[in-house]
Amino acid sequence: MFKSYLRIAIRNLSSNKTFSCINIGGLAVGITACALIMLYVKDEMSYDKYHQHGDRVFRISSEVKGEKWVASPAPMADGIKRDFPEVEEVTRLLRFPGAEKMLLKDDRTKKQFFETNAYYVDSTYFQLFTYDLKFGNEKDALRGPNSIAISEDVAAKFFGDENPVGRILNVGLSFGTFDYTVKAVFRQKNKSHIPANLLLSMNNGDVGGWVKAQTNWAANSIFHTYVKLHEGIAPKSFQAKLADFLQRNGGADFKAAGFEKTLFLQPLEDIYLHSDYGYEVAPNGNARFLYVFTSIALFILALACINFMNLSTARSEKRAREVGMRKVSGASRNSLIAQFMTESMLMSLFALAFAFIMIQLLIPVFNQLTQKDLSLQDGSYNYLLLISLTTATGLLSGIYPALYLSSFKPSAVLKGKVLNTISAISIRKGLVIFQFTISVVLILGAILIRQQMQYLGNQNLGFSKGQKIILPIQTAEASKNSQVLKTKLLGYPEVLSAAVAGSYPGIETVTSILFYAEGKVPTDNVDITTTYVEADYLKTLGIKLLRGRTFAEEFLNDEQSIVINEAAVRQLGYTIDDAVGKKVNYDFQNQPNPMTIIGIVKDYHFQSLQQEIKPLALTIAPFFSGPNRFLIADVSTTHYPDLIRNIQSTWATVNGGSPFNYSFLDQDFQKNYEKEKRTSLLIQYFTFIAIAIACLGLFGLATFTTEQRIKEIGVRKVLGASVGQIVAHLSTGFMSLVIISIFISIPIAYFFMQKWLQNFAYHVEIQWWIFAVGSSIALLIALLTISLQTVKAAMENPVKSLRSE
Repeated sequence: MFKSYLRIAIRNLSSNKTFSCINIGGLAVGITACALIMLYVKDEMSYDKYHQHGDRVFRISSEVKGEKWVASPAPMADGIKRDFPEVEEVTRLLRFPGAEKMLLKDDRTKKQFFETNAYYVDSTYFQLFTYDLKFGNEKDALRGPNSIAISEDVAAKFFGDENPVGRILNVGLSFGTFDYTVKAVFRQKNKSHIPANLLLSMNNGDVGGWVKAQTNWAANSIFHTYVKLHEGIAPKSFQAKLADFLQRNGGADFKAAGFEKTLFLQPLEDIYLHSDYGYEVAPNGNARFLYVFTSIALFILALACINFMNLSTARSEKRAREVGMRKVSGASRNSLIAQFMTESMLMSLFALAFAFIMIQLLIPVFNQLTQKDLSLQDGSYNYLLLISLTTATGLLSGIYPALYLSSFKPSAVLKGKVLNTISAISIRKGLVIFQFTISVVLILGAILIRQQMQYLGNQNLGFSKGQKIILPIQTAEASKNSQVLKTKLLGYPEVLSAAVAGSYPGIETVTSILFYAEGKVPTDNVDITTTYVEADYLKTLGIKLLRGRTFAEEFLNDEQSIVINEAAVRQLGYTIDDAVGKKVNYDFQNQPNPMTIIGIVKDYHFQSLQQEIKPLALTIAPFFSGPNRFLIADVSTTHYPDLIRNIQSTWATVNGGSPFNYSFLDQDFQKNYEKEKRTSLLIQYFTFIAIAIACLGLFGLATFTTEQRIKEIGVRKVLGASVGQIVAHLSTGFMSLVIISIFISIPIAYFFMQKWLQNFAYHVEIQWWIFAVGSSIALLIALLTISLQTVKAAMENPVKSLRSE
């Protein structure tokens, strides 16, 4: 029986090549797009799912004045381990500000490389997180002082394939060089929200002493604290006890600091997709993007299935006599359903073959767009996913045509009665409307996203980001010689000005001080981001000074002075006209420390446009300088390669033992939007695919309609109708469906546009022209698609179509 179904199915496909190609092509494109998106979604959802007992591991995060922060003070871990029998183990990860990038040297081979994603961790780290160790063992990897575990890639750079356990690596920081013993090499085959290349023991000779000295519960919350609960402990009950625990241990410190804090738990497996708070270990994913991509994938697949349904039911008259004859011959409705489902599944299998080829061709491009390394070969699960998609596509696209075609009554169809009932035509029109509603929503969304990306790139940031070269000062040698380097660079005519600073706009700045205005108490404090700068910082970046002055060498007391932005002025309770000369205080070791406001700068975006401008203070006091610094040079040149070569030569002369590294400020700032850029590109590409599939179906329907009405067209031409009139007449029905789709899509698109723009503190407004342009694009595309067939039909010689009349 199945052989008979298969033989008939192949005969029907081969006898209707145009419609078969349209259906198979649409299904293949739909399966390809859906498979690529599903590979991406699967990869994003795999983060931190591999840890043994990962369901019992949680990160302790906090909330202060409505802002969530994912790190804790240093004594938190010991306090939890001491006070809670529910906790099996606890560990800390320290992402030391400015030291996530370290210079590694091997004295034997003289190799040296800057390595990123370096973290200090407690010796208990491997008891909470599961790693696949190539060399070494988990018990000893981080237990000894100055121990280091390195990734397989780092090990290959320095040691090749040999076992490096026991070898010494020099770790270069801006405040010194320290020897670490390699105790383990770990593979990076699993996805984690901690993308470590280096794991350094927190018991060390560089920051270890500082870590041990941190006993204040209200200061230096830069330690990511993770707990592993005992089996059977309910996370909610444990979290409920954290308020009393925090008050019991840190109440006095918080009272002295003038703020309160609440703690909450974050499940380890949820961190990557559901956490986007202050001081994350590394940039995380976004669950909302996955919902968007998954929806697009399902919509694209639905569009392809709708094409199949529409074309199959539209051809009902051609299949009607076949159904009537087979029913008269004794075929049951179930056998006819099986026949039509066989045709559908056969088309899906053909589509799968083409989709597999397209996936292999497109996946390198897709990986480049998503910054991933996806592959169908990564486990049999991916092939199972592809087969499941194909099966679902075949069933979904075939079930309605099978039920519809098998319902024909032989007595009616053999008499040649019209089969296209009002309900069938309505369903077909409804499916076309659904297709173009999705397409128009995607078009409108793509236009808005592109506009927002352009806005982010062109927005006035309040400083000059063009022609600024950044030189990281990340070794002790470079830090010692920073002023010598600066002086030499200023000797170049292309270098207009230069300044050393602890940060620059667009990169993370975590140093913040709780200042309170004169006449107020510590509880009236304002959290102000504080950055170390040199006197020429404002000049180099083109930041506008509104009142007062900037720092100058002739003023000896400037280390006790600050320059603040407008946001800080407002929150401190001053005005721009009266703030200069006023005092602000911050408490250190329970003593108030006054600083004088000497200048006010216009608000500028020292963070990305995703965040509102926060209070900022600039100071030249070395006390506020972090471990790393940056030399910022304002240059004017038309030939950057020559200037970079000269700067590199000067660097080598001044800092012969430190590798040369540089970047451009405008490029660094734009990196804040890499995730949004990739999302924008992906949505644009998949929007194009969705439109192509919808137009493919519309083209098929237009082809079939013109074939059915070819005699009518001939009669109209004989009676004097022009080509334009005939095209307009044939296109009216289809274009009316597209217009209905546009009216339905506009409120849907507007709703999702508003939701997406809420991710940005600064964004474009949704304007009427977006809907006008998007609607026009949809109408134009639909009209061109339909015209490909209607114009051709209208230009045919009517003698051919009327010859048999």
